[in-house]
Amino acid sequence: MGNRECKVLAAMSGGVDSSVAVALLKEQGYKVTGVTMKIWDGEALPKEGFRHGCYGPEEEKDIDDARNVAQSLGIPFQVIDLTEEYRARVLDYFCHEYLSGRTPNPCVRCNQRIKFNALVEKSLDSGLVFDFIASGHYAKVELNVSQNRYLLKKAKDLSKDQSYYLSFLSQKQLSQLMLPLSNYTKVEVRKMAAHFGLQVVDKPDSQNFISGDYSAMIKTEPNPGQILDNEGNVLGQHRGIQFYTIGQHKGLGLSTQKPLYVTALDPEKNTVNVGTKEDTYGEEFIVSNINWISIPKMNHTITAKVKIRSSHKEAEATISSVDNGTVKVKFKERQMAITPGQVAVFYQDDVVLAGGIIEQVSL
Repeated sequence: MGNRECKVLAAMSGGVDSSVAVALLKEQGYKVTGVTMKIWDGEALPKEGFRHGCYGPEEEKDIDDARNVAQSLGIPFQVIDLTEEYRARVLDYFCHEYLSGRTPNPCVRCNQRIKFNALVEKSLDSGLVFDFIASGHYAKVELNVSQNRYLLKKAKDLSKDQSYYLSFLSQKQLSQLMLPLSNYTKVEVRKMAAHFGLQVVDKPDSQNFISGDYSAMIKTEPNPGQILDNEGNVLGQHRGIQFYTIGQHKGLGLSTQKPLYVTALDPEKNTVNVGTKEDTYGEEFIVSNINWISIPKMNHTITAKVKIRSSHKEAEATISSVDNGTVKVKFKERQMAITPGQVAVFYQDDVVLAGGIIEQVSL
């Protein structure tokens, strides 16, 4: 199939990355249709403590920017309403996890359940015909012919690499995915935006989801409780466990000689445990809901680099099978704030082995 017969559905956020991705695809001769997800349901967000992200009132401006870019490139464009799906599959999950004393990653969930699932399904339902879906993510997808598996790899620009956020995509989703920015740096992408005459050339990078006090998204009335030290002594009162996460240092409302950090959350007892920074370090934890990518399943103990949150510098660990598809990860050196609910991603060199959800942590 030549490029001119190949139809690509391009997910456009209204930002510079997805806009340049579309421009590159069109230049290469693909028949591109741009689509933008509408996910914000009009719910008011607090004005304080937030920065622009993909969810919120600035969505309308992003949709306009995406539409204008599509028009300037001469490609068809549609807005796909996914507000109900986003509420059910991302926001409800997000709120439930926080109220359970866990810290979820809504962006990983959105890519798996919304952008590369619901968006595809609803685009097909609306009559759009396409062979591939493209996005402006910085990552690579390659077919390993000998194993007949699609690999997810880090992007050329490691400072912008987003393979972490795509670690829950299935083989089918990866097989349909085109990532035109995989071999470009952010600086090169900005230059190409100027070359293509895109009006979003100077638009600042958006934040994932929302940036700020996530707990403001949770409408459940806060349930205050006790803040305890390692010996069970009551040090103060917390506002509700959704306001806290493992490793948190600020906003504890405690007056102590030594800095204190959140070490554990217990939703059943409604308590927040605190300790020293050293107390937040751990080396062993269980990972569930694993999405194996480069291999179909794990048959033996593996040595890999493991990333326990998007901003974490991956560290060497051994991964061994436990039961029911779960694995135990043991870091070579203790790491700070291994947090239940967060996504752990396993790497070998630049290849993503798998992504999974952090469960029990042994400090």
